[in-house]
Amino acid sequence: MFANNLRRTIAVPFARPFSISAFARQEFVVRTIRPSPKHHATKDPQKIAARDAKLRAKQQVKPQDHILYMDIPKAMRFMRASEVGKRPEMTTVSLQITIVPEKGSVPLSGSIIFPKAVRPNHTLIFTEDPEQIQQFKKMKDHTVVGGADLINKIKEGQSTQQYTQCIAHPNLVPQLGPIAKILGPRNLMPSVKKGTVSEDLVSLFKQNSTAYFFKQKKNQLYFPVGRCDFSDEEIIQNVKAASKAVYGCQPPGTKNPNLIGLCSLSSTLGPSVIIDFKS
Repeated sequence: MFANNLRRTIAVPFARPFSISAFARQEFVVRTIRPSPKHHATKDPQKIAARDAKLRAKQQVKPQDHILYMDIPKAMRFMRASEVGKRPEMTTVSLQITIVPEKGSVPLSGSIIFPKAVRPNHTLIFTEDPEQIQQFKKMKDHTVVGGADLINKIKEGQSTQQYTQCIAHPNLVPQLGPIAKILGPRNLMPSVKKGTVSEDLVSLFKQNSTAYFFKQKKNQLYFPVGRCDFSDEEIIQNVKAASKAVYGCQPPGTKNPNLIGLCSLSSTLGPSVIIDFKS
């Protein structure tokens, strides 16, 4: 009875046929707002401590006991099989390491000197020494050298996205303040601590030509260690260099150092497997 009356009432304004059930559903839709994940996050200190202890225990498992463990030569067989048909320069073999931080610990950061360069470094060089400028201009195109003029160009908006490292002469370090907000987030800001400030920039550049700078993001470290056309031995040596750099970058005198957990090796299209990163 209600449906018949409803059909007669609304038949005139609508020229096309329609579904009464669809009309009713549109009338009685209840809209809900999805709560933020933070709303459900536990705030109980005991639960948080238990969760952290569980994560720490999981990351302290020996790599050899993990179901996905492989040695590097065997893992590289799977990586290369997964990348068949791709150009070597388009394949990247990477490491991902889980970090379990302690309260008050400092995020890990540093540089790795790879025995075999993963990719060419595009370097920003800040110097006003005429001899150094001439020497760098004779080098490859992936170096850009300058002094106050280069600082002004970056400050005015010149892109720094293509650069992977930055070195500077001590005399120019005080002038880098205005572009610190540009270089800092990309881990490019030169500093004595990172070893990217020196009077002999030519030697420093040659030493760091295979360097890769890493920085912990949240609870992860992620960086490339090679390509699929690298030999097994080249990958192994690069992984050893990465291990030495990561374990050596813990701040000295830290009472509660970060726990360096399980490490996975993967390629662009390949699987992710657990390897022994420490030894």
